Amino acid sequence: MPELHDSNALIGSDAPQTNPADDAFGYAPFAQRIADAICKAPSPQGLVMAIHGPWGSGKSSLLNYVKYNLGAFPESDRPIVVDFNPWWFKGHDQLAGQFLAQFAAKLPHESVALRAIGDAMAEYSGAIGTVIMAAYPIPYLDKTVAWLLKLFKQHVKDVPALKAGVAKALSDAGQRFVFVVDDIDRLAPDEIRELFKVVKALADFPNVIYLLAFDRDVVAASLNTSLGVDGEAYLEKIVQAPFVLPSVDRQKLQQKLFADLDRVLSGADEFLFDANHWGNVYHDGLDQFIQKPRDIVRVMNVLSVTYPAVRGEVNPVDFIALEFIRVFLPQVYGTVRDHRDRFAGRAGENFRDDRAGAQAFHDGWLTTVPESYREGVKAMVERLFPKLEAVWGNMNYSGDWEKRWRRELRVCSPTVFPIYFQFGVSADSLSQQEIDALVTLGGDVDAICAELLAAIEVRRPDGSSKAREYLSRLLDLEETLTPIFAKSMLAALFRVGENLLQPGDETGGFLSIHSIWRVMWLIQHLLDRLATEERESTLIELFNGANALCVSVDVAHIIDESIKNGVQPGGKKTFASLSQTTVDNLKAIALEQIRNAAQNGKLLNNENLPFILYRWKDWASVNEVGGWLQPLIAADDTLLMLLEHHLQYGTRQGLTDRVARRVPSLNPMSFEPFLDLAAMEERVRCVAQRNDLPQEQSIAARTFLKSMDRIHKGQDPSGFFALDDDE
Repeated sequence: MPELHDSNALIGSDAPQTNPADDAFGYAPFAQRIADAICKAPSPQGLVMAIHGPWGSGKSSLLNYVKYNLGAFPESDRPIVVDFNPWWFKGHDQLAGQFLAQFAAKLPHESVALRAIGDAMAEYSGAIGTVIMAAYPIPYLDKTVAWLLKLFKQHVKDVPALKAGVAKALSDAGQRFVFVVDDIDRLAPDEIRELFKVVKALADFPNVIYLLAFDRDVVAASLNTSLGVDGEAYLEKIVQAPFVLPSVDRQKLQQKLFADLDRVLSGADEFLFDANHWGNVYHDGLDQFIQKPRDIVRVMNVLSVTYPAVRGEVNPVDFIALEFIRVFLPQVYGTVRDHRDRFAGRAGENFRDDRAGAQAFHDGWLTTVPESYREGVKAMVERLFPKLEAVWGNMNYSGDWEKRWRRELRVCSPTVFPIYFQFGVSADSLSQQEIDALVTLGGDVDAICAELLAAIEVRRPDGSSKAREYLSRLLDLEETLTPIFAKSMLAALFRVGENLLQPGDETGGFLSIHSIWRVMWLIQHLLDRLATEERESTLIELFNGANALCVSVDVAHIIDESIKNGVQPGGKKTFASLSQTTVDNLKAIALEQIRNAAQNGKLLNNENLPFILYRWKDWASVNEVGGWLQPLIAADDTLLMLLEHHLQYGTRQGLTDRVARRVPSLNPMSFEPFLDLAAMEERVRCVAQRNDLPQEQSIAARTFLKSMDRIHKGQDPSGFFALDDDE
């Protein structure tokens, strides 16, 4: 694969090439020899030349090269080229008449000799058939042809005499003509028959050469069908000079494909392009699809439209491979698109239980692949989707690979997979370009904070925010996270990290990952990008400047627990070098921030109040926390706020339910270390009788009381249960 470079050129047209300088398949020398033969053949008498080649092999481009070379001859030797498109007309009369009408239309009227040809040809055309005027959508053709025939119209003579007159006029003029007829093999059998009848009838004019292009096998078979004769023998009688289009060297096809891919991929992130991965995927399965030039055109037309929409969001090698499959094996493409769980991800611990079913599924779609492609497609799809190595073999991958696949934007990553089939990233999804843009902000902490806060405002249908995805996606990055950016991102998290802890992001039920955990993991990941000797001073600086109370408290707690237990999150050694003095200092700073928030009234508004209260208790005393809580219980508004902060939700679904119900939970034992539960219960029963409570506060009060009832009955109060269970 050539090295990627900047280029604005895109492949997007199926039009044949016109300039031999653009020749990529070695056709230009052959075209020059044909042009030389046309101009230098001695006194041609209706010479019929034919270029044979299968569909998509480049016949049209070769004809254009021939015409280009004919135009380069001196004017005295240059023939007049007449392009004839048989698709525009129908039937023997129409073909013959239009054949001659287009001939006449090409004649320069300033030449007396050529005007004589036109006069003779107009009579001959009028005698052998009627020119089609308006049945086919050729703008103004009817007016042009009618004018020509009217201009040249003479008294009708017998047909042989008229033909002889045309022949004499052509001979006397000394001007050579070339009729170029392409795409004959695309006509219906009856239309092919009529075209060759016209060529046969008009082929013996002097100084006239016919250059035809078609697939010989297709045309011969059509003549067999429509004439009931040996099509090959019929063609031999008409075509005096047949040429077979030169076969394209496999290396030239490959070079052309790579050059076109290089232009389409310009601007792609080079770190995403793995040359080894490309080589394996290409030689496993892609190479077999490229047999002729049009195969390249087909796949490049698709890629030129689809790839720009996902550039930077997908792995270019995987995307190219899938687009090849879409063009050449659309049924397989549909199977992959509709079965993400069968292809993306890795084989889990329970895969053995489903291995037989997985093998049956994948063997099933593989049988739909033509046998000549099957082995290569199987090998290529295994490269794209490593899960299949466990299906068809014994290879399995650890969980670390999923993180790598996500980082490399591979199609086998379950989270990236949908982008390959959407041809774009939705506005509420975090694109790779946005991730890259954030990283390039480097040391601009204010700009990073602004991006994170803006992402909070973008909401998905499930209520989650775009910001949550930042926390996960940055964990995938390693080399691109420079120490400068790592420090700035850490500063941003300690400044606005509390804003990232949105209730709407706590989705997914019991198995969901809480946002505070995501923040903690990201902080640890960013600290790993710093030199070991920088981590202590960086943490002290971050804690002293922190505005995000919950972030400071959580980080101090995790570090403290890690040092005490000798077990760090993810098995990493991020905090191993921290001294106990530093850890105690971090806890002291966080504790002071808790006390300040309690004094200025901000603590009661903190969404993570229950968590903070327990850290406050651990680092100070139960009495200190209780002393702050007691006045809050005495006032209705602050009591209700306190209850609301402790309210949680889960889901429950009965056997006959079609949808799950959202059910609340509030465990009074959370307050037991700090307050007299009996006194608190009395206050809550009083407040719950109010009719003006907002819904969430009413639910919190009722859930607290129901949990207290369960405690009085000796039941567990910690579960999620509907408020109307016993009503």
